[in-house]
Amino acid sequence: MNPPTSWVRRLAWLLALAGAVPFALATIALVSPESRIRIPAIAAMVTYAAVILSFLGGIEWGVALNEPYPGATPAVKDRLRAAALALSIVPSLAAWGVLWLPSPHWQLGAALGLFVLVWAADLVLSRQGLLPSWFVDLRTAITALVAVILGVALYLL
Repeated sequence: MNPPTSWVRRLAWLLALAGAVPFALATIALVSPESRIRIPAIAAMVTYAAVILSFLGGIEWGVALNEPYPGATPAVKDRLRAAALALSIVPSLAAWGVLWLPSPHWQLGAALGLFVLVWAADLVLSRQGLLPSWFVDLRTAITALVAVILGVALYLL
């Protein structure tokens, strides 16, 4: 498998940064004293967090479908695939559960924790050689950015 060219990596960074914009916009809306702005912003942020967490779970599913696991025996490849598949459903199910939590504080706090846990799972997959280092760098930066934004949103609630 060939690594992506530099423009593809730049595109991935651009898209990841653009993906953080809705979190930032909803957090900015929380500064408003008007409930007609704040309430939809909170709902939008929680919903968007669930969508993005589900998207991130798809990364692990894609890893499971990837054929070339360098230097692994067929049995190890199957175990790695099974682990990646098991990891892939956790973010979606957990994100769905976030939507059922009793308050925005719980929802945003749980979402923040889930973003960090999914990032940690990506680190584990990277250490197994299943994700490239440039992607882990991207995930680290974007997860830190989203965590800060969600932390500010929690403070503003």
